[in-house]
Amino acid sequence: MILLAFSRLIWLPIILWLTTAMSQTLPSNSSIDLVPIYQPQFDSLRHNPANFNPLLGGQNWTMCCALAVNESFIIENETLYIRPGQTFFTGTLAGLEAYPRFPCGATYNGSSLNAPRQQFWIDYPWCYNHCPGWPVTRANNLEKWLKPMLSFILPSLIFCLNIPRRRRLDLPARLFSDNSLDISTLLIFALKVPFAFLVVTVDIIIWTSVSLSIAGPMLTSGIYEALLDARVLAFLDSRIKENTLTVKEKAHTLLSILIGNLDGDAWHSSKLFVQDLPSHNVRKRPSHSGSAGTLVPTEAQDSIAAPDWPLKASLPTTPSDSASTVLPGRIFRTEYQRRKTRAVKSGLKSMLDSQVSYGSSVGAPVLFYIGSFIWSVYEVEEDLGSYLTAHQLACGMFWMTIPHLALVSCLLLAGNNPNIWQGAISESLLNDDNPFSTQLQNLALTDRDYGSSRIRGIIRRPTFNSIQATTSFNPPRPGIFDQFFTLAFKESKHQPAWMWNRGPNKAMWIYKLGEEYPYLQHMREEVLENRFSRDLWTSGLYGFVLYFVPTVFGIIVSYTTPQIGFGCRSIIMLTYVASQLCLQILWLLRYHFFHGKNRAINDSRHTTTKPTWISYLWYLLFLLSALLGALTSIGGTIFVLANVLTNCFCALPAKYWWDRWTNPQARIFVDDATYEQVYYAQKWWFPAGIVSVVFMIIVAYIGWWYQRSLRQRFRDLVERIDYLDELDLSDGNESLASSRPLHDA
Repeated sequence: MILLAFSRLIWLPIILWLTTAMSQTLPSNSSIDLVPIYQPQFDSLRHNPANFNPLLGGQNWTMCCALAVNESFIIENETLYIRPGQTFFTGTLAGLEAYPRFPCGATYNGSSLNAPRQQFWIDYPWCYNHCPGWPVTRANNLEKWLKPMLSFILPSLIFCLNIPRRRRLDLPARLFSDNSLDISTLLIFALKVPFAFLVVTVDIIIWTSVSLSIAGPMLTSGIYEALLDARVLAFLDSRIKENTLTVKEKAHTLLSILIGNLDGDAWHSSKLFVQDLPSHNVRKRPSHSGSAGTLVPTEAQDSIAAPDWPLKASLPTTPSDSASTVLPGRIFRTEYQRRKTRAVKSGLKSMLDSQVSYGSSVGAPVLFYIGSFIWSVYEVEEDLGSYLTAHQLACGMFWMTIPHLALVSCLLLAGNNPNIWQGAISESLLNDDNPFSTQLQNLALTDRDYGSSRIRGIIRRPTFNSIQATTSFNPPRPGIFDQFFTLAFKESKHQPAWMWNRGPNKAMWIYKLGEEYPYLQHMREEVLENRFSRDLWTSGLYGFVLYFVPTVFGIIVSYTTPQIGFGCRSIIMLTYVASQLCLQILWLLRYHFFHGKNRAINDSRHTTTKPTWISYLWYLLFLLSALLGALTSIGGTIFVLANVLTNCFCALPAKYWWDRWTNPQARIFVDDATYEQVYYAQKWWFPAGIVSVVFMIIVAYIGWWYQRSLRQRFRDLVERIDYLDELDLSDGNESLASSRPLHDA
């Protein structure tokens, strides 16, 4: 007995030590500390988590999470136990006790280290059966819809007003009557104000939708026009020093840069603007191959007869050519031509200065936008770990496409207001009795916007020759579309091209310059034909970068928001990029193959041609891509703000969509503000926002510098319209003397 008792005393400490060690290493299956936290949540559970029809947005996602937690635990005798056989909870009760909070609806507490791991998971069949539908964002939850709208979307929306357009939703003039406001009309006035506000709001929303839907072609066309402006200015700068261009040619070319965004109807009025300028040469012109050739006298082109006395007056010289002396009477034949040249120079500079500067139109607004965006990104860090905030931030980055589009449209030299040109040419139009101009003016007021409604290039307006040959002109009656969407500048006889047609429209003006002035065919070849493909595809590349960079940062934020991977939101933005790339390619292919150097952009593209299956296919693809762009941009934004994408399907990564019913790995975590969510938010939210802002700053600076450079070069060329370099003329004086009239000697 003594031996047996002694052996028991020896084994008793060993058994106690093993029991203590096992209690410290094996996870506990119960907890008393978590009961006060979990019991109130379990008591308020409903078997049906939806507040109303879940397919209409009545689902309660927090209640769904609580149901999954309830499937994981059971509370008995004031103790919380893990349910036997449950598959929802993958952690330990000790881990939950380390972070004493209810996992559903948890928020960020200021430290990424003080957050639990993702521990509650549900499979897709359970989610579909218990939590179908989606939870709509409530109107009183301003943090979820009004805050992101004011922080990211509305500032971008303002820039849409700077994007030029041809038509707008008509605002009835009767809303702004001249009747004095008194008590009897106060009620009517109270009704007019909200109606006018509604019309303007709908108009802005429509134009914003159009701008986002076809942002790719609009960016490409604007950049292509900017490249054409730079090419034309470079050509003029090189030829002015050679004295090979006439005053009329230089003036008309510079004028085309300023009004090249107007319809071809403005071509006739542009000829009136420069019709009395000197159009004779002062030296031999090189042949088509570039070598010196014989001079073809063009004095007969002058509309004003030369006087019988020489004009003794000094001509302007450039500041750098101090050694050059000016030959009197070399350019001007009459005093009227001198005054006309001065008037044209003043008119060109006035039209340039009357345009809103780049800094005033978009430069200063960009600074305010950037400051607001940075502050908004900094402020959302207080809500780290919220998947809704992450996707709203991604949506805000995506909307940076609109400011980039406004930056491109405002760096162009051609003004967006045709009334400036209308005022500059009004006197010439009064003195012109050509019925052809009247027909064109009527046509400009009643056209059906061939640049948009007939973009496929099948049914087009008649050529200028056919219009001129027509004995009577009956303008078509406006349709329903024209009644609701009137011309943006309906008081002007000339209308600007749509933004997506501005580049080709400017190319058409350059082509017509080559037709009007044979020597400017060199410019057409150098600017259009020789560089056509390269400039066109370069514009496409730059345009792609401008909408891809802000969108890709939004994709990164959505992609890295747990669960990591492509989901509904990131795929929507990726689809938008694909739609714009498709639109760009279609736009580029149209002008590359149908209006390339063998078929230069000219008025022949307005002639009626027989439809082909290729044109129908092109139009169908363009329309589908534009609709896809509208659905992913405007529709995607509405889905994010309304919380439509918070559902079982979109909670899964895309790689599990096909086998989500059978794949055991197709699982969805339901707890909030976890360590993974906070970690990736700190890693990507603020850096992605800052980089996207820095990119916009770089784009804005390049646009400002580019336009300032073009404006300065334009001014210098205007000053040198009537400039002559005697040193360059010294080799050809003898031949010129024999060809010039005696009274010009």
